[in-house]
Amino acid sequence: MKKIVFILTLMILCILPISVYANTFQSLPIQTEASFSGIRIEERVLDGERFGGMIVRGKLPEIEGADDLANEVERIFRQRTNGGLGTARFNYNIVTGNRVVSIIILSETSVHGSPRASHVDTINFDRITLESVSAQSQNLLGVNGFAVATEVVNNFIAQNFRNMPRIPMLNEDSSFYVANGAVHFVFARYEIAPGSEGIQSVAVYLNNLQRYFLEEGDYLIDTLNHGVRMLPLRRVVSSFGYYISRWDEGTLEIDISRASGGRSRDIIPLRLNVNSYMRAQDSTPRTLEAAPQVINGVTHVPISFFETILGMHYNISSDGSIELTFYRNY
Repeated sequence: MKKIVFILTLMILCILPISVYANTFQSLPIQTEASFSGIRIEERVLDGERFGGMIVRGKLPEIEGADDLANEVERIFRQRTNGGLGTARFNYNIVTGNRVVSIIILSETSVHGSPRASHVDTINFDRITLESVSAQSQNLLGVNGFAVATEVVNNFIAQNFRNMPRIPMLNEDSSFYVANGAVHFVFARYEIAPGSEGIQSVAVYLNNLQRYFLEEGDYLIDTLNHGVRMLPLRRVVSSFGYYISRWDEGTLEIDISRASGGRSRDIIPLRLNVNSYMRAQDSTPRTLEAAPQVINGVTHVPISFFETILGMHYNISSDGSIELTFYRNY
């Protein structure tokens, strides 16, 4: 019975490189050849060649005209067959976007007909410059990309596979491809779902990603409070669709809201000079590095407010510039 299941798995692997699941999955047409910018990708058929103790079958991309990319394919191949025993099966797909080309390499090893390991590796490069592309490049997810993507993936796991553990932070070694206005993070069997669910792909849609930038002169540093960065409240929240919905001069209370369908939602109360914050629909007050303060006629809050209360991610560069990122689930 196990042998039958394994054979069916390999057949599916050869026919459909990416499984389609829920709304975050994209069905990819199989593309095994491509040419652009002086390079050509062709199909390399593996039909029982032996590498060490491993018998290798399937297909791999053969890249001509770009040594770095060809070497990366070879590195992945060696990594998945090095020191192994049994049979290794490879398949791949090429996804070409407006600027980014993604090569998805699938591999599965077995010993005596029983599945042993499943892997998904990807190579992403600029189709014009042929340089490697990171998911955190400014044209894609930005410097907070892995934090945002990790949140999206863990929400996907919680909604669909509640018994599976949360994943740690994604990083430069995480597999992804770019297609249809999204960065799709790809996971082999058993990584984020039961093995029976097959390969999983979770999309982080670029249109859902909101980013805001501040230079060092756009915010203040509270030198009397351990150098806490204080950001202008109205200026930043308005760029993410929030607005000041109430200001009480007598009690010094402020409400921040987000408009949706003509109504205010996600109401967040603040009080000047009081270090007590509450998230929307949360009755537990939280203490941050500083209270909201009016400085030079402008209300400022500590940078942690945007992460802890509004659920954003931020990064402070060495030059003092700040990038804030918010992923909106519509």
